[in-house]
Amino acid sequence: MNYCLKKLKSFDLVVISFCIATGIFMLFGYRQLQNISIHLILRIALLTLIFLLVKVEDSKNLLLQFFRNFYPLLFLGFFYSETDYYNNFLFENLDIFLVHIENKIIGTQLALEFSKQIPFPWFSEIMHFGYFSYYVMTLGIPLLFYIKARRHFEKAMFIIILSFCFYYILFILLPSIGPQFYFPLNQQSVPEGYLFSKMMNIIIELAETQTGAFPSSHVGLAMIYILLAVKYFKRVLFFLMPLTVILVFSTVYLKAHYTIDIIAGAITGILFYYLSVKIYFKFFESLDK
Repeated sequence: MNYCLKKLKSFDLVVISFCIATGIFMLFGYRQLQNISIHLILRIALLTLIFLLVKVEDSKNLLLQFFRNFYPLLFLGFFYSETDYYNNFLFENLDIFLVHIENKIIGTQLALEFSKQIPFPWFSEIMHFGYFSYYVMTLGIPLLFYIKARRHFEKAMFIIILSFCFYYILFILLPSIGPQFYFPLNQQSVPEGYLFSKMMNIIIELAETQTGAFPSSHVGLAMIYILLAVKYFKRVLFFLMPLTVILVFSTVYLKAHYTIDIIAGAITGILFYYLSVKIYFKFFESLDK
């Protein structure tokens, strides 16, 4: 047991803490939440998996080593979709408030107007590609550290996973479903594109749930990836910056977010990056030397 505890990495502790914290949160709401036992069992299974992976820490099997270091990314989708399970335990959705703010500041809903003004399939394809690039970034940036800067990999993964968890906590405290679910069905359609349009439709059908609109974690994490690139891989900015610009526009074009979500996402992304860095160096600085 002591061996396992010593071999835990900083991002393991983030995943473990998040599992335990949200598990306790669900226990407080057991009267309102259904099938809570399934979620608790899944947490036990995940915690067991983590400690099993710790036991093979020194394995020479490259595939096993890779899975040991990248497993948190595989569970992000589960943690995200789970916020839809308990995000209204404390508060109701804030969409009516967010829509009101946007109407006051901008005078219209850009999520409704953007695709109307540029309904062309080629433009829709670019927007779908931009949205898809978020998933490429989320895998690509850690992979870049793993291959090119292994010494800083754990820190980068810690920053990314902790920031995701920060957003999931905000999705619980500030629940909203976004334009694609809030507005009437006849206002939810988006112009079809080509390949990436079809790919994103499949991903949305399989993984998207009515949660996590405010703030935009897509924009926030993109900001974090940029800040990581500025520090360690400046050449990557040549690709990362334009992709992020397209991603920002795509979140509104595809009705995933209100404009205010984008602004809040950029601000929180920068805040979460520096907060995560500070936490890492306070508790895990020796690991980065």
